[in-house]
Amino acid sequence: MKVRTLRMKDGFKEFAMFDEEGCLYTSETPQLLPTTATMEDLIKYHEMEDFETDFDKLEIVEFDLAESGVIGADIRNKLTPPKNLVSLLEVLFDNPESVDKDKIMKIIRKEMNATKKSVEYIAQLL
Repeated sequence: MKVRTLRMKDGFKEFAMFDEEGCLYTSETPQLLPTTATMEDLIKYHEMEDFETDFDKLEIVEFDLAESGVIGADIRNKLTPPKNLVSLLEVLFDNPESVDKDKIMKIIRKEMNATKKSVEYIAQLL
């Protein structure tokens, strides 16, 4: 899920927030903004509330928000077909005379197709 937050433009890139009186302060954790938030809207709001802020020091940035551990588990699951494919190829190359080549080639083809899908999924995820 994409989220937006306010951040200082300086070298430390600290997250920025406003308190109830419109005073700017920094934090180690982000204050989430609506996904439609823009700097222009933020400036307009602060002008309406008579808050004075130097917005040249600030930027709105977008982050990917993910539940801890979920993406890692998903990637691990998607790596199963490539691992299977490598194992099958090892069997084929290490013991070529002791394998039914037609049978193993069908299984390799199946794992190749699954590997293509997994790699595409991971590429889109990251």
